[in-house]
Amino acid sequence: MRMKISTLFLTSAVILSALLIPTVLAEKPTDVSATWSWYSSDESVRPADGNLHISAIEHDILDGDFTGTGEGPFKMTYHPPAPAHPFGFYAGSGKTVFTGSVKGYSGTCVIMWVGNTKNDECCWDLKWVIISGTGGLANLRGQGTCWGFGTTVEMTGKIHFDPS
Repeated sequence: MRMKISTLFLTSAVILSALLIPTVLAEKPTDVSATWSWYSSDESVRPADGNLHISAIEHDILDGDFTGTGEGPFKMTYHPPAPAHPFGFYAGSGKTVFTGSVKGYSGTCVIMWVGNTKNDECCWDLKWVIISGTGGLANLRGQGTCWGFGTTVEMTGKIHFDPS
């Protein structure tokens, strides 16, 4: 009997403690947009099986809800025209360390991206996600897409600042 009362008391204490812990919720996601332009340096190109494998450092300029610069490595493969893709296309991924401001908060954040030109050598279709941050962007989370031609795309997505 004494064991049942102790177990009941302990269980009640744990449940009551859990109910008293404040619930912290992330803010509602906010729409963002920016123009994302880049150029590359330190390019390395290696041919293989008729494709070109490219490694380089990208230098980014973002203007809009994301305002600042970035830099990081990327890799992509150029697939030349073939019956399955008559115009050729690029596919790649990269990571940029962005330094600047987002919706009034300043700091750095790491943005990973992946995408391709979908059977067109010039028109990019990218997906991006924020994987970490520092300073005022330490709690920034978000993801979205980019679309555009050449070395400039329009970035859209949703962000929120997780509670600290």
